[in-house]
Amino acid sequence: MQSLIQVFIVDDDIDDQEIFSLIFEGADDRVSCTFANNGLHALDKLANGSVNPHLIFVDINMPKMNGIELLTRLKSQPHLPDTPVYMLSTSAEKNIIEQCISLGATGFIQKQANMDELKTAFINIIQNLASSL
Repeated sequence: MQSLIQVFIVDDDIDDQEIFSLIFEGADDRVSCTFANNGLHALDKLANGSVNPHLIFVDINMPKMNGIELLTRLKSQPHLPDTPVYMLSTSAEKNIIEQCISLGATGFIQKQANMDELKTAFINIIQNLASSL
């Protein structure tokens, strides 16, 4: 039996959650997506054990706790330091990308109007992860 790939998506936009889930679950039938609507909700889910992700995607612009604050907290969690964290944003400002990478993000993906490019980026990430499991 093949292992399940747990993807944790932290994004306050319900439409983006749905789109990302369809892309990920369509990329590999072993993918299962779990969602949080903001950084505090994500930390709660991680703390209570309701999610144990192989891969985390975090939107930068969220209420209550933004993605950069969440990234900092994620990287300080003893059970998550090696879990890949990709940051998501509609903006691709160089200083924000550099800040995310310096804080430990694995990469940065711009939310794009071109769904084919976004889908390709997500599929490549899933395929690379799946080959290492």
